[in-house]
Formats: sequence, structure tokens, C-alpha cells
Amino acid sequence: MKLNRTIAILCLLILSVVTTFAQQKQPTFLQTIAVSSATAISADRNNAVYFLNPRRNLVQLDSLGKLVTVYSPQTLLGRATTIDAGNPLKILLFNPDRQELLLLDRFLRPISSALLPEFEITETIRAAALGSDDSFWLFNETDLTLSKLDMRMRKIVFETPLSLVLDQTRFDVRMLREYQNLVYMLDFNGGVYVFDNLGNYKQKLPITGVSYIGFLGNELYFVKEGNLHFYGLYNQQQRTISFPKDKNYTSALATKNRLYLFTRNATDVYSW
Repeated sequence: MKLNRTIAILCLLILSVVTTFAQQKQPTFLQTIAVSSATAISADRNNAVYFLNPRRNLVQLDSLGKLVTVYSPQTLLGRATTIDAGNPLKILLFNPDRQELLLLDRFLRPISSALLPEFEITETIRAAALGSDDSFWLFNETDLTLSKLDMRMRKIVFETPLSLVLDQTRFDVRMLREYQNLVYMLDFNGGVYVFDNLGNYKQKLPITGVSYIGFLGNELYFVKEGNLHFYGLYNQQQRTISFPKDKNYTSALATKNRLYLFTRNATDVYSW
């Protein structure tokens, strides 16, 4: 009886492994597209993706990777531009060099633009992200704070000191994102710091040496050592999709139907 039970358990385990393997999405290469940045990239809730082409124009592709439209701004899209398409109604472009925020609608038509000094923010803002209720999350590199700028009130409504959170001797904050009512701050050297929607520090995820993170469903994903890694936001389970080392991938955008893997000046598009 015990032997039969052991055999049954082993069969179930094998079936589980086989099922998981069968359900694993296997990417199929489609094409290569030239880009000008591996980190000025974003995906929206409709599985459209956004990146900068070699002329630093903003490109929008639909869920199947087909070109929708191109936006050609006169001044904003410099080398360090951040793109955040997490809000279903608008897209944020942020240029740290100019300390400028630009909002576009889903058709890449300008909605508004503002310079941060107009809000009496004179320190250096290194990263910005869209927040809820017409607000923006800002990382202040000068005084080490995470703050929320309310556009309707035209002022900072609260800020969180980070001097006890970040390693002040080696921090390198690359990006901010709000996702599922939490705020994620990527520090290349320190990891991914997680805050609630009031800016209160919650935890740090052990993900270092990464220049960009994205979100798909209940997973956070990133590229490290050329491979694509997924990290469960609520169960901490991890999985990896491996790619040839000579591809030199450094970042990714993952959507329902397409996978974009970026090198310094191109992205390989896969179906999966």
C-alpha cells in the first residue's frame, strides 16, 4: 500500500513538471528593430509598447508589434528620457537633464508639459513616474527623498526620507514605477525598494545589477546576464527564460503576445 502511494505521488510530481514545462511560453524570433535606448521603454495595459527610435522619436507599436504612430518632439527626448505608459489614459516622458515632464495621450498627442522648477522643486530629480489622481512620483537625488507631486494642487503633497533606506555611498536609482497600488524604485546597486501608495517603505527585493524592470500580471521581470527573469510579486517564485549569451540583452518588455529584448541599439522581437 505504501509503495503504491509513493508511486502515485511520484507520478503526480512528474505530471506537474511536464505540465509546467508544456505551459512555458517558448519565444519565437520575429524581427529586429533599431532603437536608441535600452531603458527609455515602456508597455501599457493594452499590450502596446513604446521606445525611442534612432532619431529619438517616440514609437508606438500595437499588441502584435505593428507600428501605430510616431511622435517627434522638438526638445524633450534627450539621452536620459524616461517613458512611463502605466496609466491607461496618458504617457509620461521625463527628461532629467531638463527637469521636464511631458504628458501625451494614447494617440501620442501632447496634453501638457511642465518644468519642475515651476513647482518650486529646485533640487535634482533623477527619476519620475506616473501616479494616480494626476500626480507624479519623484526621486530627489539631492536630499534623498521619495515624493508625490500633485498637479492639481501644484505642490508636493508628501515625501519620504530615504537616508535610512538607501546606501548613501553607492546608490544608483534608475527608475520608479507605480503598479497595483505599490511604488517600486530600482536601485542598480541596492535592489528594488517597495513603498505603499502613501510612500511608506515596505520591503526590498533582492534584485541588483539591473537597469530596467517591467511588470506583467503578478510578476516583475528583468534581464540579467542576458537572460529574462520573472519574480512573483506575492509568492516570490522565480522563473527564467534563457537566451544565447552572444545576444547581450540588457532589458526587456513583455506583453501578452510579444517579447521585446533590447541591446544597446536594437530590440529583437519574439512571439510567445
